[in-house]
Formats: sequence, structure tokens, C-alpha cells
Amino acid sequence: MASVLNIGTIMICTSLMTLVVAMALTFIWFFEKRDTAIGWWCLSMWMATVATFALALRGISPWWIGIGLGNALLMVTYGMIWAGFVSFRGSKVSIPFIFAGALFWIACIYGFESIRSDVNNRVIVSSISIPFYCLLVVRETWKTWKKERLPSLMAAGFFYASHGLFYLIRVPLTIAYPVGEIVPGQTSTWFAVITLEAFVHGMFSSFVFVALVRERAERRYRLAAEIDSLTSVASRRHFVSETRAALARKPKSAVLAVLDLDYFKKVNDTYGHMAGDRVLQSFAYRVSSELSPGMVFGRLGGEEFGLFLPDCSEAAAAEFLETVRAAVEALDIRFNGNVLKVTASIGAASTAEAGLDFDHLMAGADNALYVSKRQGRNRICLFSLSMRLENIVEAGRETRLGLSKKRVSRISVRSRLGSA
Repeated sequence: MASVLNIGTIMICTSLMTLVVAMALTFIWFFEKRDTAIGWWCLSMWMATVATFALALRGISPWWIGIGLGNALLMVTYGMIWAGFVSFRGSKVSIPFIFAGALFWIACIYGFESIRSDVNNRVIVSSISIPFYCLLVVRETWKTWKKERLPSLMAAGFFYASHGLFYLIRVPLTIAYPVGEIVPGQTSTWFAVITLEAFVHGMFSSFVFVALVRERAERRYRLAAEIDSLTSVASRRHFVSETRAALARKPKSAVLAVLDLDYFKKVNDTYGHMAGDRVLQSFAYRVSSELSPGMVFGRLGGEEFGLFLPDCSEAAAAEFLETVRAAVEALDIRFNGNVLKVTASIGAASTAEAGLDFDHLMAGADNALYVSKRQGRNRICLFSLSMRLENIVEAGRETRLGLSKKRVSRISVRSRLGSA
């Protein structure tokens, strides 16, 4: 076993492996310079390359290089890995903390003769410092996981926890089975096995760094498609998708509402489009603050928004929507010294009246909205099968209700017993 697991050979292989990873991360960083986490992980791999190469020269190079500098740089490596996870979470990195482990190591080997002259004491010191950084990495992965459910975060947390445990195990093993001075051709079997684990850990790190960057990029693209950039609520596409999925589960009752800001064009014409944007943002934020878990709220386009209320009866929906309407009416939106007041007209359709088909629900809510506007705006109207639609005309022209009349007519011929 001793001739196979030679520590010097393992260290050289580790150095070559981290060199390849460092070059790959450098290439990625070249195109992702704004991502500071990649920068820290890239630097950590370059540092690991130098550190493991120096450690491989123990017994050949001067003591201060193979043992002193090699271990100090290895601890800086872990400090930079931790900094990468801190930066990945979006927090500020403490530069002195990156070098704390290395400074602790240097203080021990140059301040205490018993540590400098005894390899077992040196192993114990390093076996305490590196797990400390691993524990910090696990802490950062958990904090980030609570904000972003990236699969590789849990894998990283588990692997760094196990890696730190491997280092801690060296303490009792060193006490029970002293290592003996490490020189080429001489190896303690258990120490070589744990050194091999560090090689495997280095390989894993390269995969997890790249995976985290890729998963975050994919998440950003997905969110860009799901979230309206101006109001931070669901986009039309995502709203429709989520509502269809909820309806596919066949809830016993549900209500789909369409909310439209009254006289929004007048706000744009009077105060400008920036004021209009402020109104939309304030409106979306206020409505969102009223929502309960499970409700779906999204921007359908312009000043029109959709709201899906699952497991909600018509009576409960009417009460809730009245709360929303009143909350919007009470808004004081300040813009360039002006206080802007807005109201919303709301049309809603229940599955009891329009069935579980999304198009039918949307058509019903859309028609109820126009009735709400015809009756004076700033009010709620619930769709019913008896609602007369033919005479809804604005300014002598047929509204989009007329354009969708064929779609709406499908509801009028469906009985409640036939709803599906």
C-alpha cells in the first residue's frame, strides 16, 4: 500500500489537476468578469496549484517552502473558496478573513518549537484550520439555498461537510497512529488515503463551481421569462401557465379576475411614461402585499393584470377583491412632487359560472371587466351566464369584447353540469 499511495505522487497529480481547473475557470472568468464568485474560485485553483506543488516537494525543497509556504498557501486556497461562496450569495467578502488561517498557521510553526519540529503537531494544526473554512462554506451554501434552490448548492454543502470531517478525523488518527516525518518513498497508509480524498475533493470542486454558475445563469433566464421586469410580478406567459396548471388539478372552486387601472393613459399623457411606470410598480406591489399563498398574480399587458384565486368561492373572492380595490384606491403615489391617485376596475369569473377551461374563465372575467367600466369604473363585477354583452360599446365603437364575441359565446351554451 505504501508504494502505491505515495504522498508526493498524489500531490503532484493534485497540482496538475488544479492547474487544468484553474485554466478552465480563467477562460470562463474572461467572459463573466462581472461574476466575482468565479474570480475567487479561479484564484483559489491557481493558489491550490502552487500550494500542492510546494507540498509535493517536502523533503526535497527547503523546509520553509515545502512545509511552511505550502500549507500557508493551501489555507489561503480554502479562504478564497469560502470568499467565492460569500460572493456567490451576494455578500461582501472580508479580505483579512481569507488569510486568517494562513496567519494562524505561520504563527504556530514559527511561534512554537514543538509544532515546528513535530510533524504530528503540524498535522493537528492544519486539521483544525481547514475544517473551519469548510464549515463556513457549508454555512454559505445553506444561506444561498434559502434564496436560490440550485441543486448543486446542496451537493457542495454535503461534500464540503464531508471533506471537513475527513480533515478532523486526522486529529485522533494522528494521536493514535503518529505519522512520522513525510519524505519521498515513505508514507503512512491512513495519511495517504486521506490525502487521496483531497485529490477527489479538488476534482469535485471544479465541477461544482462550473455547475453553480451554469445553474444560476439558467435560473436568471428562466426568471426573465417568468417575471415582468417592470413590476416584478409574473409575466403573462407564466401567469397563464401557472393558472392552467392549477385548473388542471380541478379545484372545487376558483376565481379568475382581471384588474385594469382606470384612465391610465391620462397619467402617461399628463406626467409622462416614467410616472406611468411608477404607478404600475406601486399598484403591483400593493396588490402583491394582499395576496395569500397559492394565489397567482401577473401582468397581462399594459395596465392590465390577472389574479387567480384557487379554492375560493364567489362570495369570498368578491370580499377579497373589494379589499384589493380599496387598497389601490387608498394609494398615494408620489412622483416629482405630485401625488398620483389611481383606481382599478375589476372583472372576475368563477369556475362555478364559466367552468375549468382557462379560455372560458378569461373570457368571462374580461367581459365582467367591461361591465365594471361601463357602470362607472373603480368597482368589481362578477361574470354570470345571464350577463348581456351585446350592447357594450365605448365611444361608438365596439370594444375588444365584440372582437372576442365568438370566444365568449362558447360559455353561453355550456351548462354548469357540463363544465369540465
